[in-house]
Amino acid sequence: MAEPMGLTLDDVVFDEATPEQQRIALELRAEACPAPDEFIERERHLAQHELTCSARRQWVLYLKGYPRQIIASCEATRQKILVSDGTAREAYGYTIRHVFTAPVWRRLGMAAYLLRYVKERMDEDSECSVFFSDSGREYYTGLGWLSYQGKQANLILLSLPQTPPLTPVESPPQTPAEGSRPRAPSFSYRPTGLADAVTIDLLRLEDLPLLCKQDNHQLSAHFKDMAPDEKTHVAFAPTYARLKWQLARAEFDAMKMTGKTIPYKGARTGNSSSWLYWAHDIPAKKLRILRIVHGVDCQSAAQRIADTQVLLEAALAEAKEWGLPRVVLWNPDEDVITACKAVGNRNTASVKVVFDQQMGGCVPSLRWKPSGEPGRLIEWEDNYGYCLP
Repeated sequence: MAEPMGLTLDDVVFDEATPEQQRIALELRAEACPAPDEFIERERHLAQHELTCSARRQWVLYLKGYPRQIIASCEATRQKILVSDGTAREAYGYTIRHVFTAPVWRRLGMAAYLLRYVKERMDEDSECSVFFSDSGREYYTGLGWLSYQGKQANLILLSLPQTPPLTPVESPPQTPAEGSRPRAPSFSYRPTGLADAVTIDLLRLEDLPLLCKQDNHQLSAHFKDMAPDEKTHVAFAPTYARLKWQLARAEFDAMKMTGKTIPYKGARTGNSSSWLYWAHDIPAKKLRILRIVHGVDCQSAAQRIADTQVLLEAALAEAKEWGLPRVVLWNPDEDVITACKAVGNRNTASVKVVFDQQMGGCVPSLRWKPSGEPGRLIEWEDNYGYCLP
């Protein structure tokens, strides 16, 4: 076996990982985690998920002649994207995670060598790929992934409100078709500046497929309506499989750390004009807003702001229920920023609103496949929390 400092490119082999190499790479990554056994258990659990089973690929560098001697590895999941570059179309992009070099082989350029080959493989059946990392941004930029530094909104809970912003309302009787399953709770809330109260329904997992279908339909229509310009516009499709994978990870962590399941995955206005999805990040002690959606019946800025305000109040109530001190969301637009400020102004004694550039240490970086139009600007639309791998 070659000594680490004597390693050359002639000593290594790049290939798609075999099941045994996947196992070895997982165990190597786990050694760097505070709880290795739990990390392995979670990754094996997620590996059985629909999205991972159908779309995940893993690559390795190993020592020539020693396929069990893993030098570096990474994995990526292929997902549907929407593109508008003069014409609207569907394509595919990869989200990359777990780029890893075994400690004994670090600082030899092995990760860069691995990623150069990985780019070639991904370019065969996709248009782009993304990283989420706050470390090595210049390093990844040199390899072709350009960072998209954005803003993060933080709604920080200071104490319990003097008057609960959400008031439970009596649910209507269940119909026989609904069976005996308890109805998700509803709440009443009066947004700042509006005379009428808004009803909020909490969402269960089974509510999400239809909402995701509507969301994807609306986003596709938006891309088709884009006027041609000098940019390539791209968005990762907010599919149910994508959201369900993130919720499965949150559910695993919650059960491990608290022994409780997570019944509610988001909230929706009673008239179904707007909704949001959230994920409980128990290790990081925050509730992450994955996506806010406004339906076709919610067109005015005033209505979007009012709906967003009440949905964020529901998220704060959920965060308090779980003892999570903050609610965070990425890249808020002007309507969301206004709604966040309204929440803070209404709850000055209990909620502090902070906008920063950190995005929780997960700065997104995107690489577009080389094409015949070098230098064309890439506009990453809807770069929200649901995009995280």
